[in-house]
Amino acid sequence: LAASAALGALAVHQHVETDELRTQAVRAERQTHADGTAITEVLTASDAVVHTATLAGGTPAAVVVSRSEERAVFAAHGLPALTGGRVYELWYAAAAGDRRPAGLLTGGTASDSRVLEGPPADAVAVGITVEPPGGSPQPTTRPLGAVPLAA
Repeated sequence: LAASAALGALAVHQHVETDELRTQAVRAERQTHADGTAITEVLTASDAVVHTATLAGGTPAAVVVSRSEERAVFAAHGLPALTGGRVYELWYAAAAGDRRPAGLLTGGTASDSRVLEGPPADAVAVGITVEPPGGSPQPTTRPLGAVPLAA
């Protein structure tokens, strides 16, 4: 009887764990789809403008800006993987020198891209730094480079 109860408890635990993993997978798939849709909307906007630059280490990067969508997309090819939980942090840079966080990337894949957080509004460039896990409210390291958003 005790063995049956233990096996029953194990089965219930595995069922709950499986349901939780399934929920996480569905959530991740929906987020990936939403991200892809947002990127497509920016890239296909009638006023989309592509700005390019080469970051430290020769990494090519681009920022596509759509003022009508009030969004921008950052893409880079070949950002090296980081260790210790560190992340790449993107920054909108204003003409006055102010910087505001625009999102995180992990690097280590052939191509990294993301819709930047917040509108590009007064930004004159998008910079990238290496930051501690979770990012920082202000840059803590020297930028790896910046993509100018010239008109």
